[in-house]
Amino acid sequence: MKALLFLLTALSAQAVEIIAHRGFSARAPENTLGAFQLAWENGTDACELDVYLTADGKTAVIHDKTTQRTTGKALEVAKSTQAQLTALGAGAWKDPAWIKEKIPTLEQALATLPKGKKRFFIELKCGAEIVPELKRLLEPRKAHADQLAIIAFKREAAAESKKALPWIQVYRLASGKTKQHTPTDLTQLIADTQADGLDGLDLSQADFAWDEAMVNQIRAAGFGLYVWTVNQPEAVQRFARLGVDGITTDDPVMAREALAEP
Repeated sequence: MKALLFLLTALSAQAVEIIAHRGFSARAPENTLGAFQLAWENGTDACELDVYLTADGKTAVIHDKTTQRTTGKALEVAKSTQAQLTALGAGAWKDPAWIKEKIPTLEQALATLPKGKKRFFIELKCGAEIVPELKRLLEPRKAHADQLAIIAFKREAAAESKKALPWIQVYRLASGKTKQHTPTDLTQLIADTQADGLDGLDLSQADFAWDEAMVNQIRAAGFGLYVWTVNQPEAVQRFARLGVDGITTDDPVMAREALAEP
């Protein structure tokens, strides 16, 4: 019986995709080439990154609307050029050892992607205006469609991405509450996601019911299902038991070890 339990646990660990949130952000400065490289070196299945469209129609990999928190310089990302942004140091805030890290471009981030089954989840931090540039950058990677996924909170950005790049999996992001602090209507979210022809949902661990009935409701729509951001071993194990496809975490090593526990 113990052997069977261990086997089932091992199979579960292999089945659940571990996604490093902004790279290995528990140990390295988020959304930097160093964070992505560290995640790959430590066996993550995928990395998530955040991308904005810059003032000159290019890309910058950063989470916040401004550069203040991660660079110490106050630039508004959408109103700055790519050159202005990529010149900024984005690592020293985490630790002096990362002082050489800069804000990367999407092209630079994608260049870290190893061959094989690894992939990037590209979160769109702006609206659908980024889609033409996204298509220009990703279309040459069509032969490796399984190494890319797009995620977005904004419905139009997700829908337009799927129209422009139908060969890439696109997931709608959602937190458990709306901007008005009311609970997210999961049934409506599922209906909208179906109408937009997307591939599934990527949901916050907070505020949703997250039980078997909820998972079954989402699966009945034919959707893939991911959860973010899970940083406790017990929670990782719980979501794996619920049968999610992937777990986004700041610490992919912790998550993999949690899944390996019998």
